[in-house]
Amino acid sequence: MENKKHPSKPNEMKNFVSGPAFQKAVRKSKLNQILLLILISILTIFVFLFIIQYGSNMLINKKINQEVASLTEQIHASPNKGAGIVDFDTSFSYGFLSAEGKITYYKKLGDRMIPWEIVTKEYPAIGKTKKTNAHTVEVVYTSNQERTVRYNDLNNERKIDFYYPQIGYHVLPQELEIATTLDENTLVEVALSFKNSITVEEVGKAIGAKNVDWLWLDKSNADYFNELHDSEADYFHVLYGEDAYGFSVSEDNPYWEQEYFKNSKNEYPISGAIISGTPSELERFLEIDLIRASVIGLTIDKY
Repeated sequence: MENKKHPSKPNEMKNFVSGPAFQKAVRKSKLNQILLLILISILTIFVFLFIIQYGSNMLINKKINQEVASLTEQIHASPNKGAGIVDFDTSFSYGFLSAEGKITYYKKLGDRMIPWEIVTKEYPAIGKTKKTNAHTVEVVYTSNQERTVRYNDLNNERKIDFYYPQIGYHVLPQELEIATTLDENTLVEVALSFKNSITVEEVGKAIGAKNVDWLWLDKSNADYFNELHDSEADYFHVLYGEDAYGFSVSEDNPYWEQEYFKNSKNEYPISGAIISGTPSELERFLEIDLIRASVIGLTIDKY
């Protein structure tokens, strides 16, 4: 009989493992594992970034909400800072770990809201909020012969100043007279400075409520008169409108009758006011002896 040799089982296994079909299956399995690991890594990164961004936005929104609450109190409180500023709005754009905010402040003349100042800020998730406006240096020529006029960077309108009653200036501008000679289709803002500080009730008796928009609360508490020397420029001793504190008022609700003033235990020394209207509407203020100085601020066409 003829003897037939059969391959042993180990040889069969070796041939199977080294065979192309098995090697292809192994390569495919390794590729699937690599792809799975890549997918898991990508998902992990996305989840991690989402958690970071979500937590970052929570911290940023907390800072933004605090900022908006503070601005609301600053502008709508009594007294408020910023002569004639009546409102603001905000817009925010979010990035990774921070947000950029734009705050626009408004004055009101007639029935129109006028953008007066724009402030941009960065709100990082970690760290302090900081202003990002380009820093501008105001270059002015000062003189003791005439008023030094400051201009708004946003719209090039004139900024207002107040003159303290207890300071002897070289020049006391009387621009109310100019305001009343402008075209009748013009709305004019004029800042009045009084000869002395008086109570809210006394202000009401002196100038009334019609065309009166804002009352300047004099916080200087000076009890003596200071005459400026020749070497001292008026410009450095006036109160800039943006730094002044006061009360927004309207003729619809006469300020001297408001419960806030009537029930307050504090005496509010009022040393000036902001008035606005057409030239003919402002003429009546020319006869008020209380007014020591007046400066023109914002002007717009009535129509």
